[in-house]
Amino acid sequence: MKRTPFPARPADVAPLSVQEFAIDLDVAQTPSLDAVCGWFSDDANRALVWLVRFQALKSLRERAGMADWFRSAPRASRDVCEVAARFTLNDCWEFDQAAFCSAVDAVAARRSGV
Repeated sequence: MKRTPFPARPADVAPLSVQEFAIDLDVAQTPSLDAVCGWFSDDANRALVWLVRFQALKSLRERAGMADWFRSAPRASRDVCEVAARFTLNDCWEFDQAAFCSAVDAVAARRSGV
């Protein structure tokens, strides 16, 4: 059985697969802890990692100007999920806005063949 290390520091937050991160993803509504633990019933630390990454994405989306950025170009939710699933968190347990946006744009460009 695979065990995810406990994320004691932001640098310790393990990456997830896109499929793991995109489970029932709705940034408008935070799922219950029971629901998230049910998705990762064999690894409670992985459930914690999902919650940390979800909260970091939700926090980023709520920043001033970010709603416009998400709508301003052809960025698929899969591109955002791909980055959010693996992106390094800063010391505030959040995604760095500029670096995250650049990473999503790079993934979107790669996917579109640009």
